[in-house]
Amino acid sequence: MRRRDFLKRSAAALVASSVSDVALLSSARKPSNLLFITVDDMNWSLPDFMGGRHGLTPNLDKLASQSHRFVRNRTTAPICQPSREAMMTGRVPHRSGALGFTPIDAGIPTMVTVLKDAAYYNATIHKTEHMQPPSCFPWDHAIPGENRKPSEYGQGVSDAIAAAQKESKPFFVVCNINDPHRPFYGARAAATMDHNDEGEYAVPRLIRSEEVDIPPILEDLPAIREELSQYYNSAQRMDISIGRALQALKDSGAESDTIVFFSADHGMPFPFSKATTYDYGTRTPTLIRYPGMSKPKTFEDLTCNIDYMPTLLDLLQVTAPKGMDGRSWIPRMHGAKGVGREFVVTHVNGVNSGAEYPSRAIQDDRYSLMFTPWCDGRLKFRIESMQGLTYPAMVKAAETDPQIKARVEQFTTGTSMAFFDLQEDPGQRVNLMDRTEHRKRIQRMTQALHEYMKSSNDPQCENLERVLAGKPAIVIQPHV
Repeated sequence: MRRRDFLKRSAAALVASSVSDVALLSSARKPSNLLFITVDDMNWSLPDFMGGRHGLTPNLDKLASQSHRFVRNRTTAPICQPSREAMMTGRVPHRSGALGFTPIDAGIPTMVTVLKDAAYYNATIHKTEHMQPPSCFPWDHAIPGENRKPSEYGQGVSDAIAAAQKESKPFFVVCNINDPHRPFYGARAAATMDHNDEGEYAVPRLIRSEEVDIPPILEDLPAIREELSQYYNSAQRMDISIGRALQALKDSGAESDTIVFFSADHGMPFPFSKATTYDYGTRTPTLIRYPGMSKPKTFEDLTCNIDYMPTLLDLLQVTAPKGMDGRSWIPRMHGAKGVGREFVVTHVNGVNSGAEYPSRAIQDDRYSLMFTPWCDGRLKFRIESMQGLTYPAMVKAAETDPQIKARVEQFTTGTSMAFFDLQEDPGQRVNLMDRTEHRKRIQRMTQALHEYMKSSNDPQCENLERVLAGKPAIVIQPHV
């Protein structure tokens, strides 16, 4: 096969339609219902099933022991609204219209519209504002809000299932847990929202700052340890809420006939993570448990949250709409060799302030190539994750520590093209773009990224072409 043909096929695979293999399910009992649990801003390495060592998530870890585990999954967009809209459409952001904190385009099929047409009862608990417009998300039952009280999730799931059962309909219930989003457990800004962490809002054992593990993206500073301990405690409450939701399903009598699916929307809300295409922003391990499944397995395929919709519709044996970019995992779970991706692409466009900080990353099983067209040497990166204790502590330490100063500069000013070895450098601190030993791989991944962006009509394709031609990218900032 010629190199150019190979690259075209690799790029085309990134936007391939759903791979449906309903025949594989013909001998299994069709599940009737779907409980879809999401959490906000969970770092991929927190749960014990992903290597965590603090016992923060016993309910999630129990579910993981009963589920197929896709441990190298990524979100296509590491920001709340575009990530959730990607889950619900099976499309990358620029093919659904959800480029930032914006609704998808009218008429785009979603899990809700497809399952409504299949006579499902559709319900959501929280995050209604991140699944828009209402015409594309016509819920039968919706509970808006940001409450982090665990019993609210259990009661919400119970009420939604009861309503579906009253109408004799199968159900699709989305339980969106607001932890461990900022402000964190014990933070002054969270006191009113979380009732001073008393009663149901309390966790059984507070994690202290000296107990936390410093992820490779961050510095070991006292203020960072303090904020990480708050984050760990928020994750404990998240797990209590997961337990309440799962118990509600069990109490309903529908557990044996229900798929349980779990995912975070994106990574942790700290520098070099959420709202960036760095690996800690996009990695989101995923669990799926369903009636009649084989022995639980761990899969290390390159998967993406645009795959959720085609996978779940296949499992429910509901006809998938045309136009999805994701692909079903059903063949893989039934013994096929792999999902079939050589690369996965992740996207950032607009952030919560309305500012435009476009970025793309293309990753294989070891390396990440990042394209960041907003970097012009003058514009500074500003996002919500720079609030709190961590980023100010880095800025303060940078006054006397040259390495931390360089790290702050990397985060706030960036570089238009960067290449990282995630195995040797999981914190993505050393840009290998100019290393001759990686030249062929960089060229190959750059060409694959370009082919993908061109074939999917990515609005940043022209900027990639400009940068590769030695010209400056053009990123227009709205008035924010």
